[in-house]
Amino acid sequence: MPRREARFSVSAPPEALWRFIRDFESLCTCIPGVEGLQRVDDRTAQFTVEEKVGVVPLRVALTARIDNEDPPRGLHAVARAEHLDIDIDVRLAPIESGTELTTLFQVAGRGPLKPVVDRLFERRATERAAQFAECLARRFGREPPAATEVRARVSWWRRLWRRLVYSIPSSR
Repeated sequence: MPRREARFSVSAPPEALWRFIRDFESLCTCIPGVEGLQRVDDRTAQFTVEEKVGVVPLRVALTARIDNEDPPRGLHAVARAEHLDIDIDVRLAPIESGTELTTLFQVAGRGPLKPVVDRLFERRATERAAQFAECLARRFGREPPAATEVRARVSWWRRLWRRLVYSIPSSR
């Protein structure tokens, strides 16, 4: 199961960041590719995420539900789609400049799209985390120090991934 952890600081107190995270409409404005949000209840939302696989757009209809929460310190949520399961852990910790936000995503593709889902997540997770961090920075007033560092790591990982993928002979 592919997993990715991201950690960055946000210049807002944990309580303010918590209110933002618990407001589905606000939160989804910072998640890249989210479209068509529909709130089901206080803990559940349905939405569509669009991601490109090459030049082909892939739309995934997700239902996300918060399983448990410990305001304003963290929550655990799950998101499910036809070929995809995502476990999400969010932790907030006060720091001198605001809040340190730590997210852990574990993604499991299912069925015939499993290889596509897993590869897409591995390719795009760090980049999407950096975009999310930048959006939060704009929302709360300044860029988190780690955002440019995350962007630099994205290109390094992308180059490594391409070398690995294109150097493995196909087993046809």
